[in-house]
Amino acid sequence: MKKVFSIIFYSWLLAAATTSLYTLFVAFHLVLVGVLFVAMPPLINTLWSYDNQGSVNTKVLLPKVSLLVMIGIAWVFLTLPERGWALWFALGGLGGFLLNTYWVESK
Repeated sequence: MKKVFSIIFYSWLLAAATTSLYTLFVAFHLVLVGVLFVAMPPLINTLWSYDNQGSVNTKVLLPKVSLLVMIGIAWVFLTLPERGWALWFALGGLGGFLLNTYWVESK
């Protein structure tokens, strides 16, 4: 079950990133930058592990990725003109990130 969730999570992030990049090049909206901040750090961390060290607080996993995801969520909330697909991509990315980090990858 954990492996299936992890596959669904990374598929969700890939869909959010590609949709945001495509829409960003077609019509620029500031909210898409926040969606990219939510989707790209976990994807990049799986391909190139830049956040593999523990933090000062041992309860926080992946502190650099968590910081970028939280900045992206704040950016989406501050620049979102109305509810739409960008909000759902961002919230799905946040929820999936938390579940994937603290449930799937727990030892």
